Amino acid sequence: MNAIQTKNEEWALVTGSSSGIGLAFAEELCKQKRNVILVARNKELLIKESKRLEDHYKVKVRIIVADLTEKSGLERIFEQTKDLVISLLINNAGKEDSGNFLDIDIEDMNKSLSLNCQAPLSLSHHFGNLMKKSGEGEILFVSSIVAFQGIPLIANYAATKSYVLILAEGLASEFKPFNINVSIVAPGFTKTNLSPDISFSGVPIKPALASDVARTSLDARRMKLLFIPGFINKLLFYSGKYIQTRKANTASFGKVFKKVLHKKMESV
Repeated sequence: MNAIQTKNEEWALVTGSSSGIGLAFAEELCKQKRNVILVARNKELLIKESKRLEDHYKVKVRIIVADLTEKSGLERIFEQTKDLVISLLINNAGKEDSGNFLDIDIEDMNKSLSLNCQAPLSLSHHFGNLMKKSGEGEILFVSSIVAFQGIPLIANYAATKSYVLILAEGLASEFKPFNINVSIVAPGFTKTNLSPDISFSGVPIKPALASDVARTSLDARRMKLLFIPGFINKLLFYSGKYIQTRKANTASFGKVFKKVLHKKMESV
């Protein structure tokens, strides 16, 4: 699993990559014969998936066990990659808090801020500086279709994803002279283990496969600043941008999430 590396080898680092969209990104990169670093908290899953990817795709896969809500977790990443060339950073790790805002534990929401906002900020600053020195690099931010308006029942999560979107838009312009390509993917409903309380049975929207989101996002990253996977998600985006008012869009998404989160709301 930890094969010998040379200092000049290039690596892709994917956060939140023990499962879901993050693991799907890692798998797509392995298909492209890229060396990959998996970052997540779950050591057992990281070991299992890294061995599977190495054995199947015959590439090098490293793991870093780190909690990105803690400063020590970020420092561990910086320390364990100091002798490696990180040519692609995928800021994927995310935490969702849902339900009635006043009923959600404030510490849970603060952790969402740390993971969804502060972690990609710190990682992009650190590796952005290294990419600037090397003369090239790529950073892909995973935002969300919910980033374009406030949404009841996931107000904090939507706000954190809006932060990611705005940060990435600014960095895309700022980093361009340094030959660092910055792109954003804003997935809609996707089959992941982000929240066990989500049910898609009450909405007429079929969730995407994480593998499809990862594949199409990687294909589009050098052609588009913002990529929204899936026809329905694009329709929702353009409807909210050009047809509905922000107030109407917020109300529409609120109705959708009331259905999506009905299992959780019934248990409150």
